[in-house]
Amino acid sequence: MLELTVNQRLTEIAIAVPTRARVLDSLAPPERDLCDRTDLARLVRSFFRRAATDDVLGPVFTATGVDWPAHIAKLVDFWSWQLLGARGYEGNPLRAHEPLQAVTPFGDEHYRRWLEIFEDTVDELFLGPTAEVAKTRARKMANALRRLLDGTSRAGESAVEVIRSRPPRAGSDPAHRL
Repeated sequence: MLELTVNQRLTEIAIAVPTRARVLDSLAPPERDLCDRTDLARLVRSFFRRAATDDVLGPVFTATGVDWPAHIAKLVDFWSWQLLGARGYEGNPLRAHEPLQAVTPFGDEHYRRWLEIFEDTVDELFLGPTAEVAKTRARKMANALRRLLDGTSRAGESAVEVIRSRPPRAGSDPAHRL
């Protein structure tokens, strides 16, 4: 038990944002929407700080030996792609979790807790349509991940929409903007 507590503390230190920012995050109500990579980095760090030290999710991160700097960078790229349309993320986020399932199988409690922490983090830091889309995307991804890892493959209930796309190039067909 002592080892887990030390690991959790080390994890918290590794992904912590400056102390002043953490205090401000907890005091100030959200006044703005997710707008850029800086906002997404704040969201990702805040979320993983909570998830990594959580009683339900923390042991999963400890058992898998997460490389926090690389993981945070990859997730900022992922959410930048999902919410801002910025290319840079490479990989398959669902398939990336398959090896982890063998080490620490994900149960319903893990999915519920992941979503709860993610949605609470979004709500505490941001307010607006992109923040709402982030929560919707997180729910869809959790459901897709559960289906994949449980061996159940079926089409999702609804398509994932693009939030922002690049403006069309001069002379391009507007129907092919996405």
